[in-house]
Amino acid sequence: MFEQQGDQLAALQVLSDELGFFEDVDVRHRAFHVTRGDALLVTFESGPKLWGPDVAEALDASLLVIHASGPTWFRSPALFDFIDDLTDEGFFDDFDKVLFAGAGMGAYGAGAFSVAAPGAEVLLMQPIATLERAKVPWEMRNRKAWSLRWGPRYSYAPRSVSAANHVTVISDPTETLDAMHASLFQEDHTTQLRIPHAGPRVLTTLHGMKLLTPLCDAAMASALTPRLFAKLWRARRDYRPYLKGLLKKLTKGDRKTLIRHLCRHTLARKNTPNLGRELDLMSDALDKAKTVRAQSL
Repeated sequence: MFEQQGDQLAALQVLSDELGFFEDVDVRHRAFHVTRGDALLVTFESGPKLWGPDVAEALDASLLVIHASGPTWFRSPALFDFIDDLTDEGFFDDFDKVLFAGAGMGAYGAGAFSVAAPGAEVLLMQPIATLERAKVPWEMRNRKAWSLRWGPRYSYAPRSVSAANHVTVISDPTETLDAMHASLFQEDHTTQLRIPHAGPRVLTTLHGMKLLTPLCDAAMASALTPRLFAKLWRARRDYRPYLKGLLKKLTKGDRKTLIRHLCRHTLARKNTPNLGRELDLMSDALDKAKTVRAQSL
């Protein structure tokens, strides 16, 4: 996962042909199903690097990957019909537990299409509610998607998830637009989990911390409570990219006292691999903070 594996999709297609099914839904969407266990993980993904197969294997769960070639936002009448057919055939009813999951564009897909399996669990990481201009006029990203048809089927994710058993939304409150999208998921059966300073690539961060499998495992069981998540999120304390990102923010804000606290914390951790490297990082941060301060005077 997330490694340079150009043949990952091809390998998944072979596995799907042997243990489930593979279908070209249209020229930009494909569906891969692997039968493995009584629980089903449904992920919405794009690009050549997939995360769902590894998680499903670790959980001994069956898998359904809806894959998009490019930023389609899963707005495809053929895909709508394909999901309708799965519902009509009772596909989702064959499993004891179903989890729809995704990140970013994939979180939009997971939320919007989760209505196809009422009672499913839903895990949305850095979700986009919709890009329909009338609903999110403040969203200025992804402009090429504005011209897509955003209704009426499988359209507004916060409305679609109303049919779910439980919805978990993970977002970074310091990323303003992402936080605004997350706030639109307001149903009573929704748990909002916040990961401050995770940055704009939440999926990459959670993968780097090795949290995707335990998150999906807990969400599948409707057991991803704030208390459990707080324990899992402690992994950030030893995740160097997160610490570097936080340090960069503090440096930019000329927060010298907090920089010192952060660096002392980093150096005190038992898993610090290179003391000299961390000391250099601290020194550079303090020097940059002094420069920022001097330039502002």
